[in-house]
Amino acid sequence: MAIKFNEVAFTYQKGTPFESQALHDINLEIEDGSFTAIVGHTGSGKSTLLQHLNGLLKPTEGEIQIGEQIITPETPNKALNNLRKQVGIVFQFPEAQLFEETVIKDVAFAPKNFGKTESEAEAIAAKMLQLVGLPESIYQQSPFDLSGGQMRRVAIAGILAMEPKILVLDEPTAGLDPRGRVDMMAMFEELHREQNLTIILVTHQMDDVANYADHAIIMSKGTIIKSGTPRAVFSEPDFLLNNHLNVPTTTLFSKKLTEKGFSFANMPLTEAELADDLVALLSRKGGHDANE
Repeated sequence: MAIKFNEVAFTYQKGTPFESQALHDINLEIEDGSFTAIVGHTGSGKSTLLQHLNGLLKPTEGEIQIGEQIITPETPNKALNNLRKQVGIVFQFPEAQLFEETVIKDVAFAPKNFGKTESEAEAIAAKMLQLVGLPESIYQQSPFDLSGGQMRRVAIAGILAMEPKILVLDEPTAGLDPRGRVDMMAMFEELHREQNLTIILVTHQMDDVANYADHAIIMSKGTIIKSGTPRAVFSEPDFLLNNHLNVPTTTLFSKKLTEKGFSFANMPLTEAELADDLVALLSRKGGHDANE
């Protein structure tokens, strides 16, 4: 499902003395099957934007198209029920939303709510638990007896059990240790590749943008200030730093090397690219030294 925002704006409590504009002049397109990252400092409008993706919020101005669904300020809420099944949102710390007595029942809740029989819902739940890498041995356990990382995977399986076409991730690795973050992002990459899910990632982790996304959107003060491939976006690290944003570790390291006199044909984006470029640079330098 492709996504298009056309001149979208959103104001909280519009028409009251407390109104506050959170989004303005939002124009963007997200291709079907893409992996898009949305970044920006706190208060830039990221979370407000993502809540428009399944109708939790509707624009106060402009139009959104998601697949065949058109959302305008006048769209009735009941017209968005099907969209909410097709767009799954994983909010920060989704494990806080677990509530059933067993893992399998918790994941089966959504498909049962959408009309599946108990056996059908549990079959879907088992499939999704397998997708997120959880063993069958825990299905009958209480989700609250699991580790934090396992609980988060159960919660994500519950979203996947709705069988969405778009998966929206709001800081999905918040609170995880480095190993847990790597494992979680690898899982999302596998879901993206094998299930052909359109993934939209809201994150402060620029390394994850560099390593996984094929499109990046930078927000500031409620609007989009830059978008493009991660390579294009991170090729201007000073722009990001001047807007109080981090840059990938690789980009920052490459920038410091450039300031020391190293020359890269293209700014390395990932650790593997940086390693290859450094080997090539050092090989050329070694050759020059030998010739001298």
